[in-house]
Amino acid sequence: MTLWRLFPLILAAASLASVSVIGPALADDHDRDQHVSVMPQTDAEVKTDSPAIAGEPMSYLIDFQDPGEASRWRAINDDVMGGVSRGGMTVADGIGAFSGETSLANNGGFASVRRDPEAFDLSDAPGLALHVRGDGRAYQLRLYTDQLPQGAAYRASFQPSAGEWQRITLPWHDFKPMFRGRLLEGIPPIDPAGIDQVGLMIVDGQAGPFRLEVAWLDAMGHQSSQ
Repeated sequence: MTLWRLFPLILAAASLASVSVIGPALADDHDRDQHVSVMPQTDAEVKTDSPAIAGEPMSYLIDFQDPGEASRWRAINDDVMGGVSRGGMTVADGIGAFSGETSLANNGGFASVRRDPEAFDLSDAPGLALHVRGDGRAYQLRLYTDQLPQGAAYRASFQPSAGEWQRITLPWHDFKPMFRGRLLEGIPPIDPAGIDQVGLMIVDGQAGPFRLEVAWLDAMGHQSSQ
């Protein structure tokens, strides 16, 4: 039997053996990453209070000007394991806001949101781009595929400057397979054709309010994301 076929059994045993080691111990696939986060270079900042550019087409993979977008996101915070952090996604005036407050109490420290599953056609894209306005804190974009065991995700970290709209580009090689804060070994690179769910997370070891505004998410290199 190949190592890959044995992986789910090995992972399950390793997870049980390491529950008391990982800190904070978080439920589901959430934990403070134990590896140095990749902070990709951002493109030129868009110095405006509006994420829309005159004449720019509005045909994005995920567009918060879509009236139905608000109902497609759900919160998964550290209260699932006794923490008291709070966070969620709200939408107003065509902007999605992932916001709340992280707390390190009760061994917690994360807040996250996930979008409802949807089959995306990203096989020809070199990565993903986001148009965001942050608060100076670090965030993660998390991608889910059937390549990974349940609860694991491919994640890339980014840290936009506070108070300015920026386009963040995340090529596929920035996404690392993670499970409860641990880098998974022997896993193939992400297959863009298999991505069927996206999420956002904050787990930077800090307590306090956070706010990440998102105008859109699109395939890197797509005409609408230039």
